Amino acid sequence: MAVVKNRNNVVLHTKVDGVLYGNFKLREFENAEGLAMVHPTLLEGLERTRRDLGAYYGKTVYVIITSAVRTEQDNERLAKQLGWTEDGGLVSRGSYHLNRFGGIAVDLIAKEAETGRVVAQKTVGKICRRYFDWVKDDYADGHVHVDNRFRGQQ
Repeated sequence: MAVVKNRNNVVLHTKVDGVLYGNFKLREFENAEGLAMVHPTLLEGLERTRRDLGAYYGKTVYVIITSAVRTEQDNERLAKQLGWTEDGGLVSRGSYHLNRFGGIAVDLIAKEAETGRVVAQKTVGKICRRYFDWVKDDYADGHVHVDNRFRGQQ
């Protein structure tokens, strides 16, 4: 399959406390085939997290999406690498990343813009807990999982 350049190269805007933010592009949420879904509550939570991390450190901090929406096939491929949770692995058969949930979950890391230094996983998790229904911040590779499993259903 040929990769289309600049697909989903759309800036996503949302208002947070009356201020318009646009720090994420749709392509950051796409899978390998270009499917992208972002629930409005997810985007708002990500913008709030980015803002609060910046305030905490007194400098610009980027929130980097490492995994977003998945199809069932994506989930199967990932499980072949990382295993299913019921077998001690890291991938859930009912993952909130699945497209049937409407773009309510991402995995992320955060980095200081100036230095590229990765922000501590527990710090990111602590701030994410303000804005997301579910946060898991104990993965060995340092990423944080967030989802709006309740807000996303409203």
